[in-house]
Amino acid sequence: MKHTAFSFAVACVAAAVCMAEPSEGRFHMRSIAHRGLHGPGIAQNSVEGFRAAWANGVKWIETDFFLLKNGRVLCVHDRGELKRISGEDRDIASLTEADVASIDIGKFAKTEKPVHMPYLEDVLGTVPKDCIAQCEIKLYGDSYGEKFDAARRAAGLSETNILVTSFNADWLKDFKRRYPKYQTGWLGAGLSAKKGKTVIDTAKIVEKAKDAKVDIVCPGAASAMKCGISPADADAIRAAGFDFRLYGVNSRKALAYALTVKATAFTCDHWKDSFEWAKTIPGLELTP
Repeated sequence: MKHTAFSFAVACVAAAVCMAEPSEGRFHMRSIAHRGLHGPGIAQNSVEGFRAAWANGVKWIETDFFLLKNGRVLCVHDRGELKRISGEDRDIASLTEADVASIDIGKFAKTEKPVHMPYLEDVLGTVPKDCIAQCEIKLYGDSYGEKFDAARRAAGLSETNILVTSFNADWLKDFKRRYPKYQTGWLGAGLSAKKGKTVIDTAKIVEKAKDAKVDIVCPGAASAMKCGISPADADAIRAAGFDFRLYGVNSRKALAYALTVKATAFTCDHWKDSFEWAKTIPGLELTP
């Protein structure tokens, strides 16, 4: 398979990151490759993108899963994103196996060959035993947990290789009840950057997180900044027993903010760039 300039650049950054020794006196934060590595020649949320991530030193990827009406679990972000990257405007839940086989998600990335959406088992089959897949529930149902756990076991992975996340705390609560060994993370924490200024109520966030029995509270970087989550707010969430992370840290400004609230990890669309941003932020060191 031909190497793209994009994958070569990522490899160079990854090599530099992996060779660097952790520095004392700096806050260490993990950069998570959002939807794998993607760019020119590599489609997001594709087997090729996940394999490229692992090959280039990524230790933690993030991805998305829908429970289809036909009972299979499909890796795709949402309807809007599917239209953007493939030109196909389809109801995700109603996709058939023939639909999945015909849709090319490599159009936007201009891949050399057509790229098809992978199923859950395809994605988990790429995960090395020393790495982690952060798996967001996009559409849940009674059979989701059973299918997810079976695919994880078939891939030879342990529960520690997986972090299950969702914006829907009730889905996480049900999944955790059925499969308590998995770590779970609540995305959004009930905040929204689209609804104007929100009064931060950490007690309410903690109450909801405890009810759902999640391990991680993970608001979006944009909404956290707009709504004004402060270091004290993040400390209060940690003091209640939760890890505090951010998703969507896609700029140097957002990464600098992540340091102020001491987020332990974040998802990023520009994984290789995040290490360059970190070099300009005193007191921060990233790990892959």
